Amino acid sequence: MKSYGRQELTSPQNPLLRALWRALREGEATPEGAIAVEGPRLVEEALRSSVEVAAVVAARSAEARLAKLEALANGRLQSYVVPDRVFRTLADTETPQGIAALVRLPQRKLEATLAQPRALVLGLVGVQDPGNLGTILRSLEAFGGSACLLTHGTVSPFNPKAVRASAGSLFRVPVFHGLKLREILERCRDYSLETIGLAPGAGRELSQTDLRQPVALFIGQEGSGLPRETLAQLDTVAEIPLAAPVESLNAAMAATLALYEAARQRRS
Repeated sequence: MKSYGRQELTSPQNPLLRALWRALREGEATPEGAIAVEGPRLVEEALRSSVEVAAVVAARSAEARLAKLEALANGRLQSYVVPDRVFRTLADTETPQGIAALVRLPQRKLEATLAQPRALVLGLVGVQDPGNLGTILRSLEAFGGSACLLTHGTVSPFNPKAVRASAGSLFRVPVFHGLKLREILERCRDYSLETIGLAPGAGRELSQTDLRQPVALFIGQEGSGLPRETLAQLDTVAEIPLAAPVESLNAAMAATLALYEAARQRRS
């Protein structure tokens, strides 16, 4: 049986602290499959969600915040206290709040997600801004989306800025990253999902497209959008009509409006 408790660490060379530092700087999972989160609110969200909080690290000045997290976990939390100067070397934010953690997300299967009767999936192709990605995940959860599929070249969902912008949605929304576009399209067709790309000037408004059926909505890179060769492989291309002279929306706004429209149609 795993034992829990609070320990003190003083050296930034400690293997746990080095793993946390690398995960925050690289925005990727550790070899053990844990991702880094920073800030008491995010760690609290992790504890309330179905993720494993492997370890919490707190600055000595944040022990009161740590105690609240330990109480929330009913004593089943492995926590570590470090000197403030050591925590500052770990933190990714400009004004650290003294709390960070390593968490493991649930293992999910893409096929099970796509097999849902009314699957609502987002496919992101080359989205670069981690803040946009985090906001998209938050919108996906807010409007009842099923999953987010990220192609090669899209920013990592474990980037600290993406994690913060998701406000905890990353812990609850299935995210599959590092996929090939061809693989995504094949899986969508295997499970009868209509593939719909969003592009300015498509000539067909998204509101005139049936989003009540199982669908996968595709959003492209900030600035350039979806490549022509990608649009050619999708079942439908639709647009969100805009007033001149605005030509396009950023990825997070486009995804949010598309998800809202899907949710609106499904409610009716």
